[in-house]
Amino acid sequence: MKKAVVLFSGGVDSTACLYWAKKNYDGVIMLTINYGSNEEKVANKVAEFFSKELNIPLKIIHLDFLEEFSKLRGTTLVAGEIPKVTAKDLENIEKAQETAKSVWVPARNVVLISVAASLLDALGGGDIIVGFNAEEGATFPDNTPEFVEKVNEMLKYGTLSDVKVVAPLINLDKRDIAKLLKELNAKYEYSNSCYMPRGFTEDGKPIHCGECESCVRRHRGLIEAIGEDKTVYEVEPKV
Repeated sequence: MKKAVVLFSGGVDSTACLYWAKKNYDGVIMLTINYGSNEEKVANKVAEFFSKELNIPLKIIHLDFLEEFSKLRGTTLVAGEIPKVTAKDLENIEKAQETAKSVWVPARNVVLISVAASLLDALGGGDIIVGFNAEEGATFPDNTPEFVEKVNEMLKYGTLSDVKVVAPLINLDKRDIAKLLKELNAKYEYSNSCYMPRGFTEDGKPIHCGECESCVRRHRGLIEAIGEDKTVYEVEPKV
């Protein structure tokens, strides 16, 4: 039986990965890891929605130490004010790197992959599915092919089972991911990309702020790729 654990954060990237894994693996587990981020409650409800929608078991874990370390660093995802951006800001490399540093959670992907690897090692092996992509890889070093390659090398020595990271979106940008979501008939409007979500609509769709980097990237990708965005925003993103 080909097993996979999908690291599910609730955004369009991990949602695409979830639908992709459902199609390509015999057994799939969703793993959502909390560390005190602003969107945590919304992300958990999003995870519960997709767990029921796709009939995939969900495991939610809270890492107290990662929350503590994030606060120690001053990560705005956990404590502080999230930077507001426009699509034009994203074209400025310095601005994009500044925003990335602001929301950086200390060694997050190293930690999250390690947790998923431990689960799969206990289950006898399998693949860790991550939503790393080319667009975010340009500013986040732990979203790159090089990172995946090095982590997989480490997992050969760090697990007794056959465990590896698979990044199906690694060469895609948000436009490509939007096209994939449409091809997979994914209900992306129930996902959440926002760093500071405003709760939910009456029919269960997350309300995005529309002003953080993640909202702008999401909206731009959907509009440019498929000509529509069913996401609910408090403020229409500036693209």
